[in-house]
Amino acid sequence: MSVLLKCGHAANAVDQYGYPCCAICYGIRRGSKEIETKKVDLTSRAAVCSACLTARRSSLSLPFFEYRSHKLTDSFYCGCRGWN
Repeated sequence: MSVLLKCGHAANAVDQYGYPCCAICYGIRRGSKEIETKKVDLTSRAAVCSACLTARRSSLSLPFFEYRSHKLTDSFYCGCRGWN
């Protein structure tokens, strides 16, 4: 199971020691290596693809998931433009 990091993303990589981290924010944004300790309730939230605006139920298992507490929807990438 993936964990939420303080940068807002679900962990999508591991560092050189095997700890979860965020490949998107690593070295750029605070919290990219810190696990979020606050419990977040995703049950009534939707995530929108950042490329095509397709909506899904928010889940840490969505690719490149980002919890955006300051907005009504979260973000993810559905693969609509490919994975390369």
